Amino acid sequence: MARAKAKATSKTPEETVEELYFRSDSAYLCLILNRRTQFVRVIDFRAGALPAKRLYIQSVAKKEQVAKVITLVEKDEVSSWTKVGFVREGTIPGFYKRSDGHLCGCVIGDTAASIEVSDAGVKLTDKTIATAKKDAKAYPAKIKGASVKEVTEKEAIGARDKVWKKGEGAVAPFDAFGRDATRMFYSTTYRRCPMNYISVEFQDCFGHSLFEVLRRPESESEMKALVAGLRHVGDIMQERGIVSGFAFAPNDDVELSTCFVAAGYRKTGLLAQALPGEGDERRDAILWTRKLANPAEN
Repeated sequence: MARAKAKATSKTPEETVEELYFRSDSAYLCLILNRRTQFVRVIDFRAGALPAKRLYIQSVAKKEQVAKVITLVEKDEVSSWTKVGFVREGTIPGFYKRSDGHLCGCVIGDTAASIEVSDAGVKLTDKTIATAKKDAKAYPAKIKGASVKEVTEKEAIGARDKVWKKGEGAVAPFDAFGRDATRMFYSTTYRRCPMNYISVEFQDCFGHSLFEVLRRPESESEMKALVAGLRHVGDIMQERGIVSGFAFAPNDDVELSTCFVAAGYRKTGLLAQALPGEGDERRDAILWTRKLANPAEN
């Protein structure tokens, strides 16, 4: 008989992030539910294309008003997830150190078939990246005048709360993405431009790291600060032996895309309706990845 239980991982009264477990004789799932972004990441402990998985995920998603669900799996498990209605949306090189992580996603709707990125969305993404690649060439290898410092969680979360309360320019929520991961926070600025923050969540055992930018850059100085910050934090992760870095960002944001390209990232995926937009709207997201090291060389 199937049974499900929930374990809160958030320290806030609102329980923004929860881990929900579903276990039966043939299935064992952990759903990391983020109510702030209406987003769920599924961690599957048992392989197999079972309808029970889809039914449980969809029931939780509808109950919690979740809009987007993703899972990251090995290559041989992709077909199991596409059989239950997910779409392969990208790849994170070196996600499992010596093998890639394949991202399968699903937009929760009334039917079993997931919504994919529209032709217009693909064209917009291509245009954004083409402009970003062109503009990124202007950034030198070293940006003089930039300051990147590690900060406390209290400072970074305090800044997060202010930005998300205003609802203007917010990119990432600085919420948990994985289980039992370590998180570090950095402030970055260039001369006298407003401070921005970067969060990096990583797991030494797997060798991957999620980079999150608090807010989109609004000026050339803020873009220089962010490029310097992404590069610096990437170097720190590389020194720790982390193999890969990845991030999600709106597919229509040229400035943010330019910063990722200038910091050595490339597009390896495109997710349908992955990020919150205005009102009830959702935004497609580019999956940006950077290979920090090659474990085969060790």
